[in-house]
Amino acid sequence: MIYAQPGTPGALFTVKPRYGNYIGGQFVPPVNGQHFQNTTPVTGAA
Repeated sequence: MIYAQPGTPGALFTVKPRYGNYIGGQFVPPVNGQHFQNTTPVTGAA
């Protein structure tokens, strides 16, 4: 692999555990407080 995976030493950027929706120029949390799990197709990790 050319670049280190996010979240590992040497990674070019970090990934937050959760993101809000980008609405009106800002990240907004969900209205009902619920998030869903998103599995990456690259590693199969959630």
